[in-house]
Amino acid sequence: MLPLAKSEAYGILIGKVNEMTTKAEKKVAGMMRIIIVGLAVLAQLFLLALVVVRLKYNAVYIYFLLEILGLFAILFLIDKNRDSSYTMLWVVVILVLPVFGYLLYILWGRAVTKGRRSLSIQKTLARGTEFLEQNPQVQAEFEEIHLWRKRIAEFLIREGFPLYNNTKCEYFPLGELQFEQMLLDMEKAERFIFLEYFILSEGQLWDRIHEVLKKKAAQGVEVRVLFDDFGSIITVPNNFIQQLRSEGIQVKAFNPVHKYISRLYINYRNHQKIVVIDGNIGYTGGTNLADEYANIYPKHGHWKDTAIKLEGDAVWSMTVTFLQMWEAESGIQEEYLNYRPNISITGDGFYQPFSDGPVNNPHNPAETMYRQVISNAKEYVYITTPYLVINDSMMDALCTAAMGGIDVRIITPKIWDHWYVHMVTSSNYGRLIRAGVRIYEYTPGYIHAKTIISDDDQGITGSINMDYRSFYLHFENGVWICGASVLEKIKEDIVATFEVSEEIDLQEWENRPWWVKFLQALLRLFAPLL
Repeated sequence: MLPLAKSEAYGILIGKVNEMTTKAEKKVAGMMRIIIVGLAVLAQLFLLALVVVRLKYNAVYIYFLLEILGLFAILFLIDKNRDSSYTMLWVVVILVLPVFGYLLYILWGRAVTKGRRSLSIQKTLARGTEFLEQNPQVQAEFEEIHLWRKRIAEFLIREGFPLYNNTKCEYFPLGELQFEQMLLDMEKAERFIFLEYFILSEGQLWDRIHEVLKKKAAQGVEVRVLFDDFGSIITVPNNFIQQLRSEGIQVKAFNPVHKYISRLYINYRNHQKIVVIDGNIGYTGGTNLADEYANIYPKHGHWKDTAIKLEGDAVWSMTVTFLQMWEAESGIQEEYLNYRPNISITGDGFYQPFSDGPVNNPHNPAETMYRQVISNAKEYVYITTPYLVINDSMMDALCTAAMGGIDVRIITPKIWDHWYVHMVTSSNYGRLIRAGVRIYEYTPGYIHAKTIISDDDQGITGSINMDYRSFYLHFENGVWICGASVLEKIKEDIVATFEVSEEIDLQEWENRPWWVKFLQALLRLFAPLL
């Protein structure tokens, strides 16, 4: 028996070594792709600098003309109705580096709403929106019950996002709870399964999901997987797409990093998180498909994330959002009506799934929705977010609400994933606390949940962080919920999270070291790039 035991132990050891080697190779391959793209960007900067030097010494008049154009660009930026942080960043760059900064702005800083890629996505999104229609009876019923919230619902309707009833909602206070139920629902799929995530990572969670997807594909269920190429660049192997396709699973990587480098389309990522099953069940929230989101291993301590499950009419909008993003990447028009819900459910409350993205700039529904929830609050506003990198308008909305007697509280992580982003997040604490906002940091680990609720009758949850990237650079999705019983469970969870979080003391914050204050001030300037 002893030799057998040794043999088994040896086999287990070899298996673990092979697994570690595979993970290392996967990360190296991903890092190589990042390095290649980084080198391409640096090459652009080098060539740009070379052109500037040549112009300075060999084409004085052209160099002077570019300086004048740079000044006009500053005036244009100030006049343009854009985010103040974004404007300040490029004004400083152009002033410090008059010609180089101007050419850099022409290359990377201009709005991407008119580029070929953006126009193509805009056209795709517009086509998908044609399949979303508002039921006037639902709207009338809503206005009769929730007249105070009429303007929020009306805003989303005008943006092309219908309001629904006949929908049930279940809340998951932890990612692992969501995934367990999601796996059960996928096992029952009969028509199709759509998955869309920013990060998809090999591991125990993906292994379980992968097995279900393979089985359902073999049974004739249509299975599609859409993941962001940059978000998953070091978490999936190079043959990932080929493997899934060989198993009958349709798969696409959104916005491959080696494309669109010239105008930094590389920076515009698909941060949406959507699962749709048979058109009748939809999931969204903060979680990605990686082990840390299910607390399978403690990447940053205990990982606090949340999600919701919708059943019923409102799932149709989530299905359309997925198909829009898939079509934007494939270039092939979808038959939307083939994926409509085919069940009828009686639920409580009203739901408005919506989406957002950089091709909307500077008109961003997600940011506007957050500001409306804050400014329309009568009693309280509770927010959970991993990042608090906000502009002046959002800061003013929070401060004004708190100064007006609204109980405003925000939970951010105590243990962060990116130190520089946390630096900017914590730099915002002072002004908020002085205005009466209460700030908490989640002490057990990392809070990744993205939720805002108000007055027991409305809230938003989904993929949206309170930062520049979510409001301006990423494709995002969320669900506005009004008058539903699930809001009570969301509030209970947030209140319980306050109890295990540390409230920030203003005096302690003000006494942070001078070098921290300096670094925070410097990083705040580059907040739109973080």
